[in-house]
Amino acid sequence: MNDKRYPDSIARLDTMALIVESKETINCSSRLNFEVVTPKSELNMSYCGHGKSYDDDDDEDGGDGNEESESEPCAKVARLQLHTLGPAGVAKNLCDLPSEILEKIIGYVNIWHHDRIRATSKRLCYIIDLFITHEFQKALKKSSEANQRSYKSAALRCIKLATEVYVKYGFETLFCGCMLSVLRKSYKYPFCPATQNIQQFLNHFYKGIENRLGSTQEFNLLYVLTFLRLLKAFRSFQITSSCVGISKWGCVVELKGLWLGFFCTSKSRLQSKSEDHTKILIIMTKLLLAEIANEAFRRVSDCDNEICIFGYDTSDNKRCPKTRFDFTVHGSKQIWSLLRSCLEENEEKFKWPSLWPKDEFKFDLEIHSKEAMKWGCSEKMYVEMGLSIRDCDSTRSVESH
Repeated sequence: MNDKRYPDSIARLDTMALIVESKETINCSSRLNFEVVTPKSELNMSYCGHGKSYDDDDDEDGGDGNEESESEPCAKVARLQLHTLGPAGVAKNLCDLPSEILEKIIGYVNIWHHDRIRATSKRLCYIIDLFITHEFQKALKKSSEANQRSYKSAALRCIKLATEVYVKYGFETLFCGCMLSVLRKSYKYPFCPATQNIQQFLNHFYKGIENRLGSTQEFNLLYVLTFLRLLKAFRSFQITSSCVGISKWGCVVELKGLWLGFFCTSKSRLQSKSEDHTKILIIMTKLLLAEIANEAFRRVSDCDNEICIFGYDTSDNKRCPKTRFDFTVHGSKQIWSLLRSCLEENEEKFKWPSLWPKDEFKFDLEIHSKEAMKWGCSEKMYVEMGLSIRDCDSTRSVESH
């Protein structure tokens, strides 16, 4: 081929393809929300002059300089026109989008990035918490409709019962933050955590509650409400006695199939510490999970000052183990009437308080388990919360049943 301009044409085309001429400076800041409008006439990327393909240039003969400039290939580059969507002078950002849209966007983000996103702003923290809450509720509803006795349904229901009182009180953010670690550990099967992961979740959650409330009456009230709701969730739940006295309410509840006891290594009585109390909630959650899923098991747990032994028996006979819970609430009528309605009223009739009572009260609990005696445990286990003993000496002489 005698045309020596061919290599130069290729070089010019490659150079021109990299040059974008624009009279406006485009600010690509993340806070600018714009749309790009490109005229249809400028969308066609073609050669000027002849409209032949790149391979047809071999057959073209050169002419004078003017013909060369008209026939040489060049690339048309689309020009960008920016139109702001909002009023002039008003900057828009991601957080200004509606919550429904942001929640959809978060749903496409990998769960491993949610922690960092939650830390960027209160708005995004709220959106991620909203997403986790809705996903948890949908998973619970779906699993319950499919099979209420399945492990997944049992696990989600137990998590709800063990945390619902605290969430109602205002600890939604803490719940969602602790739930994120559970979702990461069960990444392939979200909202179907193993028993060990549930225990770690509850330990983390209750520790966060303790750090925020400490040994206060709010902590005691939320604890007792949660404990009573867990008792009521058992299928074998039965109230054998309930009586109201002066500034107190006493009740006896019996459960079949489960048993629990403690080897006290240092003291024969549980200390009035939140960590000693919350371990009872975790044990009751495990027992409830076993009953819902109809799984027999035995566990030995080594605690700080004692060894916990508990289990669940699925056999349905007269020798099925039974555990009795005797408890008494000393305090104002507002307190014990709330606790009584939580235990004795139907779920539909129970009304969550709009204003949580802050009155002082005392909660005494005795757990009787004959099955635990076979393992060397004492027949009774005591738990105390609330006021000191001397503050309630005048009312403790009244029998609870």
